[in-house]
Formats: sequence, structure tokens, C-alpha cells
Amino acid sequence: MTRSYGFDLLTAESSNIETAWGDRMIPLSITPSFLASLDRVTIDRLLEKRSLRPPNITFARNSRQLPDREVTIGGTPTANSDAGLLDRAKARSLVADGATVMVYQAHRLIDSLGAIAAHLSSALRASCGTTVFHTPAHNPGLGWHRDGQHVIAVQIAGSKEWRVEKNAPSHWWTSGPLVTDGPDTDLAHVTLRRGEALYMPPGVAHTARATDESSTHVSFVIQEPETKDLTLAIFERASRGVSARLEHGPITQRAARAMAVARELASAIHELDVDELLRMVEEDAMEAAHLPSRA
Repeated sequence: MTRSYGFDLLTAESSNIETAWGDRMIPLSITPSFLASLDRVTIDRLLEKRSLRPPNITFARNSRQLPDREVTIGGTPTANSDAGLLDRAKARSLVADGATVMVYQAHRLIDSLGAIAAHLSSALRASCGTTVFHTPAHNPGLGWHRDGQHVIAVQIAGSKEWRVEKNAPSHWWTSGPLVTDGPDTDLAHVTLRRGEALYMPPGVAHTARATDESSTHVSFVIQEPETKDLTLAIFERASRGVSARLEHGPITQRAARAMAVARELASAIHELDVDELLRMVEEDAMEAAHLPSRA
């Protein structure tokens, strides 16, 4: 699935990520060269991007996400062609008032970040997106929530205190905010400073807040091919070789025809080149549009 040299770009602890991948959170140290490549990622620079507008930028205050209308130019699309554009004066005022700002798909706005995301995507054979988070000093980010992707949060300025589940949940879960004030599981308390990172597998509940200095971090959000995607590819390819038909014949013999379909399908699956199908599903995952992460 993954290859160590993909993680070597970030850290000398690539084998540790491989061991923890998908199972548990793990703190990491970032290589100086990688950290230097992120120095141009600042919230001031991002806020100057003329193409930036919701939903690719959102804000949260007191751990709750704010409606887009609070940070956009007013009016309706028919009355004002600029309606929906980011109002930079409002945005800066919110940040000055302690709001967290989140810029999704930041690698499409900063070339150096785009090169890193492309490298990770190619090495890991998975989709890699980025989200930049800036939280003013002493303020919270988002409240407790779960993300559906792998997340590597890299601290590039200031520091942030995290509370995070130690292990990926073994029970059924959904992405998004928790209905309770934190999970009833073993938690880790981690403070990230510049040059440090935190890996979190899908489903791990977490929340964070800035310390006595403003915090900026980049989350590298990695979406692997899902089980259902490979399963669907397997059945779609195998079904091409099934000649038995359920639709023809007396209703009383439908069960027998179903058994014939199942036998042919099982035989066809057994003959498939699963490695080829996995490569196809990986390519689809790499090309898929990436959903925003709330990490």
C-alpha cells in the first residue's frame, strides 16, 4: 500500500508512520528541509489570493464553524456579481477577534505546497490534499470531530495543544462533529511546536487550541482507495465473464439459476488479476476531487 520513501520527504521516522498507519496516532518530527519548504505558507499570503472564496475558506469561533455570509460580500448574485466573494476586511477582523481560519486545497494556491502534495500522492498511490489552519493565541480551533481521511498535521508556526484519541475507533463511526464533549476512550495530550507533526488515522476524534502564541499548521489529508471501491471494481470486472442469466426461465427455477450465477461469479473472481484492479482503483483515488478535511 504505502512506500517508506513517500514519507521520507516529511520525516526520518517513516517506518514509524508505516507501523501506525490506519491504527493509531503518533507524534513525529519533521526534517529541516521539509519545514523550510513550508515557510512561504502563511495566512497573510493566502488571504491575498484573489481566487480565494468560500467554501475553500471558512472560519470558526468558539469551536463552531461560522456561516459563509459572515465573511463574504453581501447581496445576491443577481444584484451583485461579487456576492459570495471573500470580504478580506471581515476576514481579518474575525482573525483579530480570535477566529480560526481554514483554507482548503491550499496546494492549489501555493506552488511549493502543490509540489509536495503531488509527490505524496504519487508515492502513496492515494489522493493527497492540504488544509491550512491558523488559530490566534489562546483560542480553540474546531470542537471534537472525526475525519474520514488520514491526516498528518505539520506545525509551521507557533504551537497548538491537541487532545486526540490514541487509537482508531473499532466501532462504527461517521465523519463530522461529535455529539458529546469528547470520546469515552484513551486520549493523548500533545503540544505541537514548529517542526513537529501529528499523524491521525481515519476516525480518530480530536480537537485543538492555540497556546500563548498564534498557531499555523498544514494538514496533509490522504484519502486511500476504500474497500467498497475495490469490491465494486472486482465484481464489475468479474461479472463480464458470467454467462448464466437470472432473467430467463421459469420463476420456479430462479433459485437454481441464481446458484449458477454465483458459481460463475466466484470462479471469475478467482481468476482476476487483483493487483491490476488495485492499480486502477488507486489511479481513480488519485484523480478524485478531495473532500475538505476538518482536522
